[in-house]
Amino acid sequence: MATNKGTRPLKHLLLAATFSSLFVLAAIAQDPPTRVADLNYVTGNVSIQPAGAGDWAPADVNRPFTTGDNLWADVDARAELHLNNATMRVGPQSSIGFLDLGDTFAQIRFTQGEFVLRVRHMGDDDSFEVDTPNAAVTILREGEYRFNADPDATTSWVVVRHGEAEITGGGQAFTLRAGNSAQLSGTDQLAYDVGTVPPPDGFETWTEDRDAHEARSLSARYLPPGVIGYEELDSYGNWRDTPGYGAVWYPSVAAGWAPYHDGHWAWIDPWGWTWVDDAPWGFAPSHYGRWAYVNGGWGWVPGPMAIVAGGPALGAVVYAPALVAFFGGGGFGASLSIGGPAVGWVPLGPGEVYAPSYQISQNYFRTINVSNTTIVNTVNITNVYTNVYVNKTVTNVTVNQHFANMAAPNAVTAMPQNSFASGRPVKQGGIFIPKAQVAQVQSAHFTVAPPVAPAKQALTPTASSRPAPQPPARAMNMQVVAKKTPPPPPVSFAAQQSALQQNLGRPVNTQAIRQSLPPARATAAAPPVRVAPTAHTVTPQVHTAPPAPVAKTPNAPATPAYRPPAVAQPAQPAPQATPRPVQPNAPATPANRPPAQPAPQSNPRPVQPAAPATPAYRPPAQPAPQSTPRPVEPKPAETPAYRPPAQPAPQRPAQAAPPPQQKPPAKPAPKPKKEKEEDKDKDKKQ
Repeated sequence: MATNKGTRPLKHLLLAATFSSLFVLAAIAQDPPTRVADLNYVTGNVSIQPAGAGDWAPADVNRPFTTGDNLWADVDARAELHLNNATMRVGPQSSIGFLDLGDTFAQIRFTQGEFVLRVRHMGDDDSFEVDTPNAAVTILREGEYRFNADPDATTSWVVVRHGEAEITGGGQAFTLRAGNSAQLSGTDQLAYDVGTVPPPDGFETWTEDRDAHEARSLSARYLPPGVIGYEELDSYGNWRDTPGYGAVWYPSVAAGWAPYHDGHWAWIDPWGWTWVDDAPWGFAPSHYGRWAYVNGGWGWVPGPMAIVAGGPALGAVVYAPALVAFFGGGGFGASLSIGGPAVGWVPLGPGEVYAPSYQISQNYFRTINVSNTTIVNTVNITNVYTNVYVNKTVTNVTVNQHFANMAAPNAVTAMPQNSFASGRPVKQGGIFIPKAQVAQVQSAHFTVAPPVAPAKQALTPTASSRPAPQPPARAMNMQVVAKKTPPPPPVSFAAQQSALQQNLGRPVNTQAIRQSLPPARATAAAPPVRVAPTAHTVTPQVHTAPPAPVAKTPNAPATPAYRPPAVAQPAQPAPQATPRPVQPNAPATPANRPPAQPAPQSNPRPVQPAAPATPAYRPPAQPAPQSTPRPVEPKPAETPAYRPPAQPAPQRPAQAAPPPQQKPPAKPAPKPKKEKEEDKDKDKKQ
């Protein structure tokens, strides 16, 4: 990556890091996570419940997800989220949430429906845990993992297509290897059946198609590892080598477009004001790198591919809520035809220092800058941090210096403070500041955070007319089993509101609020989580054929854990002669239930929930259904994938061997025809 062409001297850029040093609450230097999950794909009605909000709202593409956020995909809906090293795809009528999402650990709460987790990379410190109503699943290797859960929490399923996982619950733990699947039931006493994997259904076929599309992405070669959201760049722009910057991505946009204008501002703890872009490609360019106006157009300049000597390790790219410089306060906005006090912003250019509004450590401050742009002199980063966060000697001052992008067309945007505070779309209330009026910005107060306290609407801002369906109460109140104790639930917005009003646009110390208030007032409703007891390792028997479903009893399974195969079948003879016909393409089947049969490629819809005893991906005890209730022809060619070629062990009553019988007297051998005629002649003569 080349040098920072067109940037201003750093002695002027230090002023971009100014803000009021008076915090209402004493802040502890605790860095926020360096990553989030990007909600990059939504189809159908998908809802989000932000941490601490309590309310549900339609989910917006490019919304960052973090600890405490929940998601619900309604009927016929799907969603996709990306982390820096994994992808999560959620099917219809499914409920998931993040109990914890840190730099290296992701703890996912899954109570109902279906989702696929694809882990692309796992470092030595990386770990994933999926907590289901029956057991905790710890991901041990990169791979592809499928999860299903009954709405009544009786049964969960785990399929390991590639990789390896550990199942923990009910005082037991066992390893599930690639090519195996497990059916789980019970909590106090975990019952499990381990068999081979079923064939992919329509939902998994869709996820495979999405994976194949991402594998063909060219953008990854231009970016440092860890950038979230790059998968959409190829379809909406192109990369060009640009003198002075190196590889630059140019979006395909209409004339007059500028960054940080088509979208809205949302309040997301612990970062505070966060930009949510409307463009399907808008996540990565909004939270990493810098924007530059080059050769008559806007281009996105990602962070350096190689970190400077002594800097952080390669791949330590840090997520930022928005890489802009804010300005506002005082009488700014009065003459901009906005109507009252305004807040404005301008995109930071390559090489310009970014100072977050939240309390951070010096290492975090350095890393978020050098991993997102080329900094010529890193000593100045240390000076900025010392002045702003340690000594707090720098306060809001008048800045008589343009940023590099202030001279670019439509780069400076402003909107009324009340519209900004409620998270309204910028298109509805914001304006581009004309070049003739940009001079007014020079006398405005540049700050790392706009002096605007968020309204509650800023937690779930949306201009969409889509409905916001809520998950069933049982999905949110369902207890899950965890291996690792999750962090305390997020502090509710109501408990923060008074402090936020005083802090004017800067996040508050939620830990201090939690300690100062009773738990019932300080925190949002905590999802029920049961930490699994100390487990002893067991070795399950892998069935050559998928086992029969367990009884639908969550706390007293009809068959004990690691049940022997002999008791997995019903006591009565299997109805082999007259099996119950099942329609393979039943349209009433809800999408969140695992199919009763190994789902064929042509029929991705699972089975009607009226038959809860049949597990996903488990063929039943009877033969495969046909169009008429007749016995299955034992032809190997008709055997579906992952099913034994012949009917497994039909349990007909054993018939006793017949007692030996005496041989009946031998019948006289038939006479030849000639002899018969001679006998007839003799009779006539007599």
